[in-house]
Amino acid sequence: MQYLRIIFFATFMCMAFPLIAQETFIINKDTLELKREVNGPLSLYWTEKDHKYRYFVQKKDRLIELKNTDGNEEYKQQLQELTTDAEMKTRDVLFVLYSLKHFTNTYNARVQEDYVANEASDDIHHRLGLFTGLSNNIYTENPENVLVPVVGLEYEFYDPNLAPRHSAFVQLRHSFKQDDYRYTSTQLSLNYRFKALYFSNFDLHINTKLATFFYSEDKIPVTNDQGEVIAIREDNGFTFTAPFSFGVGSDIQITPKSFITLGYNDIFAIVWDSNGSFPLDFTVGYKYNL
Repeated sequence: MQYLRIIFFATFMCMAFPLIAQETFIINKDTLELKREVNGPLSLYWTEKDHKYRYFVQKKDRLIELKNTDGNEEYKQQLQELTTDAEMKTRDVLFVLYSLKHFTNTYNARVQEDYVANEASDDIHHRLGLFTGLSNNIYTENPENVLVPVVGLEYEFYDPNLAPRHSAFVQLRHSFKQDDYRYTSTQLSLNYRFKALYFSNFDLHINTKLATFFYSEDKIPVTNDQGEVIAIREDNGFTFTAPFSFGVGSDIQITPKSFITLGYNDIFAIVWDSNGSFPLDFTVGYKYNL
């Protein structure tokens, strides 16, 4: 288990992200904490609540909110009026952070000779989760269909502005052995998640295990024609595969930055062969926004 502790520690230490400049504004009698994304002749700010994003631009002493009411794209005309001195085109500007950031940086570079494009925040958001549960490991030899405990660590990253329903995550998972089932494994996998139902404090998602590298140990009884155990065969080693296994899960928000997670995992796989048992792989955990 020592190498597991090293992997866990290294994962925690590697997850750092840049701080975001934040300022307070009073807009239409509302006090808003806006995150500054671009600072220059045309500055860009944004804020988010319940997965809804609002964008603001500031030129000199004028601060306005960009509008996209019912998809009518008023923001394009607003930007056009603010940037007439640089002959900017707004036709292809999208109402998402990365596109607005590119537009404001491009404008600033045209009107200020020594301007250096800046990115005050990272588009990618990060979550860290811990989980535990029970599994019958249907992709292994498990004649008695024994349930074993599993524990794991998950690191998820996604762009809430460009693709809020999609995320990727790396998962480290360990399955323990039991007295009557001697299989154990440690898996490091790359996964994709699609949020089929997506609300402000709840989502229901589909998980796909794209690739996995794991170490497993197993002791398999060898029997004769009479069904008597005559030997024990040890089977262990490292394996890399792309199983394309699927599961479902849910994140339930309990604080602004944390979630309870539920998972029903490895329901079926395209590449792996099941042992014929009904899949039982349930986990519960805790996830935190970094």
